[in-house]
Amino acid sequence: MNVLIVCESSFGNTRHVAEAIAAGLRKEGHQAHLYPVDQAPREISRDVDLLLVGTPTHNMTMTTAATRARAVDEGATESPTIGIHEWIELVTPMRHLPVRTFDTRTTGGFLPSAARDATRALKSNGFHAAKTGQSFLVDPITSGLRDGELERALNWGMSLGSVVSGTPRAG
Repeated sequence: MNVLIVCESSFGNTRHVAEAIAAGLRKEGHQAHLYPVDQAPREISRDVDLLLVGTPTHNMTMTTAATRARAVDEGATESPTIGIHEWIELVTPMRHLPVRTFDTRTTGGFLPSAARDATRALKSNGFHAAKTGQSFLVDPITSGLRDGELERALNWGMSLGSVVSGTPRAG
């Protein structure tokens, strides 16, 4: 299986999750190609079997230019020129390509999901086989991933081979 992973990250957490997912896919013998959002292809190759889209949660949804700028002011180590939302608007949709979204978000009583919002945006842009995948938790005190989240991401990556069984790949 050939997997394209497009990931936006500000503080590195979402990138680390994406790397762990890619490692899990590779451990199962799949090809995984990881791109930062601002370097991701706008045309998806027809040999891609699965698209994974990862985003941090800012202000209870996907990032905006304003939230990315605020993240930089707060010490973000990465500053993409565009976010996942903008990339979704630019990428040429593939109607039947299986897509799974994932996000990082803080723990707490109310847990908004940028992955859910990315799924909606992907479907709106013509990716009809998009589904919300996983959320990976960031500790609000340390701003780092909670213990066990990278292992959970690795395991999710290992399990993703079942997503494409029996699914047509045509755009």
